[in-house]
Amino acid sequence: MRILYLCLLPLVIWAEPLITVPQMLDQAPAAGARVKVTPPEYTGTEIYHSLYLPECYEPGGRYPVLVEYTGNLHLGSGSTGEVKDANLGYAVAERLGAIWLVMPYVQGEESILNWWGSEGETLEYALMNIRRVCENYGGNPAEVFICGFSRGAIGVNYLGLHNEEIADTWLGFFSHDHYDGQKSWTKTGGWGGPLEKYRAEARTRMERMADRAALISSGGKEARYRSYIGEGGLDSLGVISYVSPNVREIIPGFPNKDVPHPHTDKWMLYPSDEAEVVFQWFADTIENKPGTYSISGAVHDADGKPLAGVVVNAGRTHFAVTDPAGHYRIEGLVAGARQVEAQGKVHEVSLKSDLEALDFVLEL
Repeated sequence: MRILYLCLLPLVIWAEPLITVPQMLDQAPAAGARVKVTPPEYTGTEIYHSLYLPECYEPGGRYPVLVEYTGNLHLGSGSTGEVKDANLGYAVAERLGAIWLVMPYVQGEESILNWWGSEGETLEYALMNIRRVCENYGGNPAEVFICGFSRGAIGVNYLGLHNEEIADTWLGFFSHDHYDGQKSWTKTGGWGGPLEKYRAEARTRMERMADRAALISSGGKEARYRSYIGEGGLDSLGVISYVSPNVREIIPGFPNKDVPHPHTDKWMLYPSDEAEVVFQWFADTIENKPGTYSISGAVHDADGKPLAGVVVNAGRTHFAVTDPAGHYRIEGLVAGARQVEAQGKVHEVSLKSDLEALDFVLEL
């Protein structure tokens, strides 16, 4: 009698992601396309951002906006640091029918692949182009999110809450793998350490979150982020949620040629319960707009005639255009003092709740 021995090896199946990020094209913006945009101020430089308009996009519509920052150049994890290779926000944009922007880190005429470049230039680039997307492509100024992976996850707060002007922009904050202030960073030119100093500065930034929603995502390291937030009393500064995707379980055949490392911005492209948590967090934040208020009113001339098409500004990126009845409504505003302006007329307000009947009389 012969005995047959079988050596059973595990069958490793590598599956393409169910969601594929569109290749960046050098063409005019269009529904369902991701395109390269070089602002006129940067013609002739290597600096650009990418713009994705959702497949449901139609001129005249209103759409949430996701602003993403990439990780550092780290080839071991597949991160190039380049705008064109971002992945994190696309699945959310597809699910929500949102506009997806990937912003550069700017220094002079260069797009920087490690850390922030010139912080002032990077922030100014973002503010200028978020406004343009809201003006030209129907981005909803009340529903602008910042998101990021790795370097970009730190940048969600480090850049997104760097000063009052940029902090005013966002409805919510989504970070994956790393968080501003959680650990020290060496060889950064001083901003990331020593830890005590860095954490004090990170707390000052997080205070600008002003009770808005933040989702902290991490690949199996949720406890360290909860500890940092809880022990530092930072959970009182925003509506903080957590999600902890296990990349090894989510991605079939991991590691594979597409995802060689668990530190990745591609996990949202594969179906998982954790991805559904992220989608639901965005939907709930859009619906409830925690930590924000609205200002509304009417614009008319000295004879009481309503004025349509007037731009009413309540911040660098917050604005509304009056309807045929002269009415406007600006949502997504954090509490505190601000100016509301229409054609040079200014109201000084201190926002503590929704503010109605803030009217303007314009001389034409």
